[in-house]
This record gives sequence, C-alpha cells and structure tokens, in this order.
Amino acid sequence: MQPPHHIRIGTPGKPRVVFAHGWGRTHRDFIPVAEALAPSIDAYLFDMPGFGESERPGEAWGTANYGQFMSEHLIDALGIDSCVWVGHSFGGRVGLRIGARSPGLLQHMVIVAGAGVPRDIGWREGMKRKRSAAKFRRLKAAARDEDALIALEKQYGSPDYVAARETGMRDIFVATISEDQSDQLHKVAVPTTLIYGGADTETPPGIGRALAAGIPQSEYIECPHFDHISILDRGRHQIALAIKEAVQGGEA
Repeated sequence: MQPPHHIRIGTPGKPRVVFAHGWGRTHRDFIPVAEALAPSIDAYLFDMPGFGESERPGEAWGTANYGQFMSEHLIDALGIDSCVWVGHSFGGRVGLRIGARSPGLLQHMVIVAGAGVPRDIGWREGMKRKRSAAKFRRLKAAARDEDALIALEKQYGSPDYVAARETGMRDIFVATISEDQSDQLHKVAVPTTLIYGGADTETPPGIGRALAAGIPQSEYIECPHFDHISILDRGRHQIALAIKEAVQGGEA
C-alpha cells in the first residue's frame, strides 16, 4: 500500500504535530491552524487512507488498523518518534487507538469532536432507531433495482453512509462507525484535551464527557454554539491554544 499523502507546514526542528481529519474530509481542514502555529511547530497534515489523495486500504479496515498503519508510517517512514496528535472526528477515533496501543509515540492528544463510545440516546430514541433500521432492512431486501436501493439509502441512511457508496468506502464506514472503545480508554496513557461543540449533533458533548471520564489524563473543553464542522473554523483558536499548551508542556 502506498504511503498516505501529507503536506508539511511549519518550522523543522520544532515540536512535531500530526493532524488527522474527519470522515469524508481531507488535510485541508487543518491548514489554518497549522499556518497560525507555523513558527512554533513542525506540522504534518495527512489525508488518511481512502480519503483525499491517499490510496484506500485493500480491506475493510477498522480504526485499530488505521492506528497501526499510521503509527508504523510515522515511526518507520518519517522517523517521528514523538508528536502531538490532533484528530477531528474519525481522526480522533484513530488517535484513541494509537494512544492506547502505542503511547510512547504520542506526547499529547487533542481530540476535536471525536467519537469512539456509544451516544446516550435514551430508551425511546433507541426503540425508534431499531424500528427504522428494521424497516430499512425489509425494504432494502425487496428493492427491485439499484436505483430503488439508492433512493432507500438516501431516505434512511446518514449523509456519510450515503456518500460512502459513491466514494467506495462503504465497507470501512460500516466497520468503523459502530466501534466502541470504552474498554480501551483506561489504556490511553497520554494527556488528552477533548474539544467539543455545544451544538454538535453528530458527536454531541455527551460523547466528549464520556471520553473524558474514561481517559485518565484528560481535560474536557466545550465551545457553545459550534457544531461538528464549525468547531474547525470558528473554534480554530481554541484548537490552536490546546496545541500550543501541549507543545509547551512537552518542552518543559
């Protein structure tokens, strides 16, 4: 498999910071933050395998596979033996895997709107979703052709689920979206800053608080009114501050 595409922004010799984007996104999401911190960090902004300009995996990877691949690439190909990991959403999921399995590589993590644990949706909402999923499976089995199937997916599936068909990433999406890392959080042995938007409906604040409760060295920060994507632009100053503090702490 080809190495993942990345760009480098910043100052060689300064603390290394690795940026990993969310599902369906690319390295471009983090360019403003990296440029703002360029005098004080050496930033590596990746297109994760299967996104942007990076080759997709040959199999249906889970986040553990992504974590192992990225760890090996950073260490073996780029010679990075210590860095700050900044991950948005899916990139946060992968960061949690690395933090639990290869803690020596990371000096700090900044997780932005990351998932990794089930959301608390309540009994009524849970039953509603089960009924909807069951109905979708019945209608899907009875679909007469691909056009009918696609129409059903658009009606019942999430935008990421629908888009994953077009990008050829459906199998990986299904493999990763339902993962529960709750039993691994206590193994995350690096300081972790968790930043969440108060108006995020994709990875709501409750997920961030649950992660913070499970990760031994964690700090939870909530930004009111920001959603899953605006946390990246309107909240970029908070992200930059967290990175700056992580880098300064590593140099102390």
